[in-house]
Amino acid sequence: MILGSAEPPAQPGVQQMKDPQPGHDMGKTMSNEYQLVDGSPRYGTRHEGKPQQTGPAQPLRVEETAEAATRLGLDDMAAAIDRRLDSAWADAEDPVVAALRKENPEELAAARALVQLHLGSQRQWRLKAQAVRDKQLAGTVARRKASGSARAILVMRLGLMAALIAPPAYIVATDQDDYLKLLLTGIICFAAAMIGGHFLTIRARVPVMPNIRGPWLSELREDVVNATLVAILQNKGVALDRRTIAAGRRGWESIQVAAKAVAALHG
Repeated sequence: MILGSAEPPAQPGVQQMKDPQPGHDMGKTMSNEYQLVDGSPRYGTRHEGKPQQTGPAQPLRVEETAEAATRLGLDDMAAAIDRRLDSAWADAEDPVVAALRKENPEELAAARALVQLHLGSQRQWRLKAQAVRDKQLAGTVARRKASGSARAILVMRLGLMAALIAPPAYIVATDQDDYLKLLLTGIICFAAAMIGGHFLTIRARVPVMPNIRGPWLSELREDVVNATLVAILQNKGVALDRRTIAAGRRGWESIQVAAKAVAALHG
């Protein structure tokens, strides 16, 4: 037997593996295994062409804020007023907003006209809000009517009205010159109306109508005007920095937060 360094004969059908040559880059082999010829990954998601870029957000329609304000109810207004009074930013006029309004008088006038078109006067806006609230409470009122309590409350209201009208009418008919008696009777009837109305409100079990004060409602209206002004300027292509946009929309966004909270309470 002759001993040598010859390699054993290859088996049929079996491919022989050669030892890697010195200096062979194993990392390059593994890299090629997971990459295509163009360098993109072999596995996973590949994006062809240039990477997609996110464009700037589209500005709001100029009517959007005013239209949304018409859908506010009295409860939304009351919550928005409370939130505004409790916010430090509303204690004084923001100089950024004041400068924006001063520098764009034509756009400000257009914003006021647009808000006037959708909301109307203060009284008209309040009536629209009351209609929204009535619609929100329609289910509660329907339950009261179905249970018969609404009819009982109506009868008590009519009885209270008759009781309040009868004494002054009797005094006027019998002794209209006795002004002292008429004054005292009026005071007593007024007190009875307040007490009776409070009692009937409790018995009716319907949420109390919020008290919306005119000057505070005017502040909400100006918040709507400011947000509309920002939308008009953006749609005209006027460059506004983020601070100005945030200041102009801060009041309206506060109103939206309050309205969402009221909606969550109503379920």
